[in-house]
Amino acid sequence: MAWVLLFTAGGVILSRHVVLPTGFLAGGFLLAVLMAFATLRHRTAEWYIAAALLLFGMQLPLLRPQPAYAPIQTNALHEAAAERMRRLGLSAETEAIALAMAVGDRTELTADRRAPYNRTGTAHVLAVSGLHVGMVFLYANALLCWLTLLHRGHLLRNLLAILLIWLFAVTAGLSPGTVRAAMMFTALQLALATTSNYTSVNVLAAAAFCMLLWRPSYLFHLGFQMSFLSVAAILLWGLPLYRRLRTRWRLLNGALGMILVGLVASIATTPLVSHAFGTIPLAGIVANPPVILLAYGVVGVSLLWVVIPWPPLGIVIRPLLETLLSLQNGVVSAFAALPFAAIQYRMTTAQMIVVYLFFAIFTLIVWHPWRKKR
Repeated sequence: MAWVLLFTAGGVILSRHVVLPTGFLAGGFLLAVLMAFATLRHRTAEWYIAAALLLFGMQLPLLRPQPAYAPIQTNALHEAAAERMRRLGLSAETEAIALAMAVGDRTELTADRRAPYNRTGTAHVLAVSGLHVGMVFLYANALLCWLTLLHRGHLLRNLLAILLIWLFAVTAGLSPGTVRAAMMFTALQLALATTSNYTSVNVLAAAAFCMLLWRPSYLFHLGFQMSFLSVAAILLWGLPLYRRLRTRWRLLNGALGMILVGLVASIATTPLVSHAFGTIPLAGIVANPPVILLAYGVVGVSLLWVVIPWPPLGIVIRPLLETLLSLQNGVVSAFAALPFAAIQYRMTTAQMIVVYLFFAIFTLIVWHPWRKKR
C-alpha cells in the first residue's frame, strides 16, 4: 500500500508542474492497466502498475478540484462541546489551550499563546490529531471492557469504540490530522475485533490514499504533511528502536517510549518546520515527554466534562483542569525561556528535499533488514 500511495502522490505533485490533456491522461491510464494485466506474470507488470498510478495521481486534481484545506467544520457537536468547555469558567489563558486540545476550537489561541509551544516543538498537542484520538481510543476501550463479559459483547465493545472515535473526530471539526488518526485507530479496532494482524505502515498509507482520493490538495497542506511524517517516523524508526531498547521495567519502558516518540517525530518534522517557519526547535526532545503526560490528563478530564456537563462535577473538574493546564503552560514556558530552545534557520526547498531523500534512503537501508527478521 505504501508504494501505491507513493506513486499516486507523485502523480499529484507532477500535475502541478506538467499539464496534460484529460483525454491523454485517461487513455494512458487505461493502456497502462491493460498492459499490466497482459504482463501479469512478468516483472514488467510492476512498471505498468506504477505508470498507471502515476497517471491516476495526475488526474486526481482535475477530478477533485478542491482547496488544500477548509476551516474546522462547524457542526452541532463541535459547537456544543466548545460551549460546555467555556461554561467551566476557566481563566482566559487556560481556556484557550483547553478548547484547542479537547474540541479543536482554536479561535482563542492567539499567536502569543502559541509562541512558547512553537519554540519548544510541542505545538502538536494544541492540534487535535493522533495523540488525542489515541487517548480516546484508550479511554473508550478501558471504559467498555466490561462488555466482553456479555454474549458477543466484544463485538458491541468494538462497535461502540469506533463510534466514539468518530464522534470525537466530528466534535473536533474533522481536521486532516484528526481524520487520519480516526481512520488508523478504526483499523486498529477492527484488527482487535477480528484478531488479525495490524500492519501500521500499510494502514497509514491507506489512510493517506483515501484522504487524497477525497481531496488531493491535502498533499500540499502543512498539517497533513506534518501529521503523516511524524506518524511514519514513529512507526518506521521509533517502534523498532523501542523494541531493541526496552527493558524488564514497565515504568522505564513508558518513559523510554515517550522520549523516543518525541525524538523521532521531532527529527522527522524538523526540516519541514524549518522550511515553513524558519526555526528549528531543539527543546522538544526534552519538553515533549512531560507535556504529553500532562496532555493525557487535560484531554481525559476535558472529555469527561464534555460528556457529563453536570454542574456538581464542574466543582471538581474546574480546579483540576486549571491546575493541569497551568502546569503544562509552565513547563512549556520554562523550556521556551532557555537560550538554546530553538535556533532561527530557514531551509530552502532544495535543502529540505535533500534531507528527506537522505531520511528515505536511510530508512530503506536500515528498516528492511529488521522487517526480514520478523
